[in-house]
Amino acid sequence: MIITVVTWMALILPATDDAKVAKPFIASGSIKSVGKDEEAGKKLVARDKKGTLDVQLGSDTLIESHRISSIKDLIPGSTLHILARKQAEQLGTGGAHYPPMLIQIQAIVAGSFRPPAVPAKFSGQGFSWVSGSLKSVESGREREVANYRLGTSLGTEVLLIERRKANFLKKRQKIFLSGYLDDSDRKNRKLEAVEIMLLESRWKKYDATHDLKNRKPPPKKDEDEESEEDEELPF
Repeated sequence: MIITVVTWMALILPATDDAKVAKPFIASGSIKSVGKDEEAGKKLVARDKKGTLDVQLGSDTLIESHRISSIKDLIPGSTLHILARKQAEQLGTGGAHYPPMLIQIQAIVAGSFRPPAVPAKFSGQGFSWVSGSLKSVESGREREVANYRLGTSLGTEVLLIERRKANFLKKRQKIFLSGYLDDSDRKNRKLEAVEIMLLESRWKKYDATHDLKNRKPPPKKDEDEESEEDEELPF
């Protein structure tokens, strides 16, 4: 009897806000407008293929700009991430010596970047991500990363990634959004942004460097839930 009453009550009670759970969301689009005055740096309106999005920025929202540079324009010490095959040291005829090299380079990324898994089309073929600081060798004629010479020209394109603040965002910029979407009101979709990337339209290797189609925001943290470490703190 008790079970029957509880079930009946659950049917007649109105749905609570807990039913409107924000869900993981990604989209590519453009910035329609940026918040002004007190909303500057906190809110913007974006447009994707389904319409407009009210985007809320938080203090931990990651904002990145992407642009194309070249190996020759990077300063020594820059952090590079290179998708390539490793070639061991080679000895040629007449005592010729060829140092370890990165060959068949598919993509080079500089700056704040965490390499993803090796794309499926390159897995099993000996390709891997190699990360390290850029060094100038052979009197500036060649470059080296992680003790491997770069088997490519100094004019090779590099995707340069830089962290930005919210005031860098401008109207009409092409962006990739990642976050948590509340679309309970289809005419007023709201997104809590975790990541905003200003995409570089000339970079044709996003499938290898970012895999945007399968990118997901990190699990959303429950602000009311304390970790075990927090519970043990003496203050």
